[in-house]
Amino acid sequence: MGSRVCTAAKGLASVKTASGRESKPSPRRAQTTLPAVGIALVLLTVVTALGLAMADSAITGADRTPDERRVAAATADLLVDADGPLTDRANVLNQSRVASFDAAALRRTAPPAREYAVAVELDGTRLAATGDTVDGTTIRRLALVERRTRATVEPNGTSVTLPRRAENATVTITPPPGTSVWTVRANDRVLLHNGSGLRGTFAVDLPTYETTQLQFQAAGQLPDGSVRIAYDAPRTTKATLAVTVDA
Repeated sequence: MGSRVCTAAKGLASVKTASGRESKPSPRRAQTTLPAVGIALVLLTVVTALGLAMADSAITGADRTPDERRVAAATADLLVDADGPLTDRANVLNQSRVASFDAAALRRTAPPAREYAVAVELDGTRLAATGDTVDGTTIRRLALVERRTRATVEPNGTSVTLPRRAENATVTITPPPGTSVWTVRANDRVLLHNGSGLRGTFAVDLPTYETTQLQFQAAGQLPDGSVRIAYDAPRTTKATLAVTVDA
């Protein structure tokens, strides 16, 4: 029995080749294989770690994006609302309010800006920011920016038409000798009247949402320069309001 075990052990320790010679495992080949296995294990560990990190980042981003989008959309809608801090009416921004808007005003008028990093831009120009929003979510809204300039016109004969939303109008009446202006009407509504004649500068109220035709009732000729009307004229330009939120 002992001789059989010894014989089997010798058979495992050596293998005969086709020529009848015995071949034993090479120590050099075994030494070369071990480092390769180690490198493979290291690479596998690195790839697995990177994969887990990317998956974790993707999950975190997916969890964060809906919240950012919701807050950004709510803030953008607030800023272009008719009762918003920047508007004269829905989707029409007041240039003066835009120019004075800053981080303090953003926090005061938009509650989400107190908890999140929020940035507001108009056509690429930053108006206000409450933190770093480099990796945030952006929502955009189209709007008009309205600014006002002082305009002066004279009537063509005895009437003149002013545009909608003309404000802070004054009428200056300096008729030549022999001419009297008795009445000034706006769309058939009497604004000014004096049976003895009107002379001087008068502030008048104009309809807000419609064009206004001013008519002058006079006795005698009204040459150029007899009547001048000054008012604040609206000028609008298109713009894109962008709100970025980084949670």
